[in-house]
Amino acid sequence: MIQNLIQHIDRLIQQRPAAKTALAPFRELALLMVQVNPDSKPVEVERGIRDIKQQDDFPLFSREDMPLDFSAASDLLKKFLEHLGVTDRDDREGLKMALKKVDGTTEWSRNLLKAILNQDEKTLSLIAKEVDLDPMVLQFLGQVALTPSIYALRDALSANIDTDGWDYGYCPLCGSQPDMAYFAKTGRRYLHCELCGEEWAFSRIRCPFCDNQDQETLGYFEAEEEEGFRVYFCRECMRYLKTIDKKAFEEMAPLELEDLATIHLNILASQHGFQ
Repeated sequence: MIQNLIQHIDRLIQQRPAAKTALAPFRELALLMVQVNPDSKPVEVERGIRDIKQQDDFPLFSREDMPLDFSAASDLLKKFLEHLGVTDRDDREGLKMALKKVDGTTEWSRNLLKAILNQDEKTLSLIAKEVDLDPMVLQFLGQVALTPSIYALRDALSANIDTDGWDYGYCPLCGSQPDMAYFAKTGRRYLHCELCGEEWAFSRIRCPFCDNQDQETLGYFEAEEEEGFRVYFCRECMRYLKTIDKKAFEEMAPLELEDLATIHLNILASQHGFQ
């Protein structure tokens, strides 16, 4: 899938010029991503363990225990920092400092990647402070650096996951929350994992974050002049989920890209008080 990212990015920019601001910088990272071939050692999950986990509502892995190629991710992070450090970004000095850390020891980048997987905001903030960078910048770069390894694991284990039988608000592979959703042409709703990109079916009238099913506190709004895009929200937990209706599009880009291309909907949701 990573090999097709450039093609999808170029098509989205042509069709939706307003998305260029968010997608063009990511395109530069994607060009570096396609050069990475993570070591995808065979991962075997005993059928009995897999079935027990699914029956007991546990994902196949926890985020922190995913068997990933951290060396490949660290090398890719280094490429990102080398590339961005010579641009005209305001934080380029911090990026150069981070590059020195990566060059100096493998422990620094591994600690960063582990903090991202563990969702350890405190450690991430401390690491970012060392190099005078916004924690969100390091989190984004680190997670993108992990992407080829995560996708290799996901593709290797796709046959071990019963996505149609998984009706929970967290990913059946890694336990992460969804970052987007879509309605298939059949009308069924699918959630998209924020970390590994796995997709699974989920009830339509239900909040994936707090399990609220009260129609009075669930709703959605649409962006003006953007057919096929909605923001579903829950007034119980004040969370939202950007959602795409596939019937409105001849071809839909991977949701990782649609998430970036619709960043304005995040701003709109925030203005409405949702998180």
